[in-house]
Amino acid sequence: SISSTQAAGIFSNNGGAFPLATGVVLRTGNAQFTAGPYTETNLSTELNTNKDAYLQGLNEATGNGAQIEETTFLEFDFVPLSSNFSFDFIFASNEYGEWQCSSQDIVAFVLTDLSTGQSQNLAVTPSGESVSVRNIRDNQNNPACNSINPELFDVYEASNTQSTINMRGYTQVLTASSALSPGTSYKVRIVIGDSNDTNFDSAIFLAGGSFNTSVDLGPNLT
Repeated sequence: SISSTQAAGIFSNNGGAFPLATGVVLRTGNAQFTAGPYTETNLSTELNTNKDAYLQGLNEATGNGAQIEETTFLEFDFVPLSSNFSFDFIFASNEYGEWQCSSQDIVAFVLTDLSTGQSQNLAVTPSGESVSVRNIRDNQNNPACNSINPELFDVYEASNTQSTINMRGYTQVLTASSALSPGTSYKVRIVIGDSNDTNFDSAIFLAGGSFNTSVDLGPNLT
């Protein structure tokens, strides 16, 4: 299921420089305004004022109590045939630049084992921090605050003369992955949230074909 058809869409880089060729985009706001190039318009849109307890808990675990003010999600159940699971994705935000020091916009890939009810967030940095504006930022785009995991930040579109999306900045291609128990039922919930307010949308780009359970069914048979 999906929170809103307006907040989601399919994308193609049309052979351009954006690192993912095709896939699905989810945005805290109207997804159609994500299409590039960068125009500095439609950076803030609002489709709901929904909270999210899981995202709120991730923020509060870092010592920040800023409220989640708008959310978008995609979720589905699946039963894996193998023990491996992964998604490739890019996190983008219009908070990058001016507001990257104070933003708490955040994304989570919540994997739940339906047989035990146990959940884990797979959208994390190599050191285990949640993927968010707060945890991936480069002070080249705002000297007023320090860099955090700058090697995971990719492009600041607001100063890119060959911009590819109409959002201020985005991360490198990241991977959400986990070991699974074959034959067990799981739920994946991909959720992204605006924090502090509903201004300056954030988005998640899911790479087409990257939902991978790494199973080899053998050669094709006629």
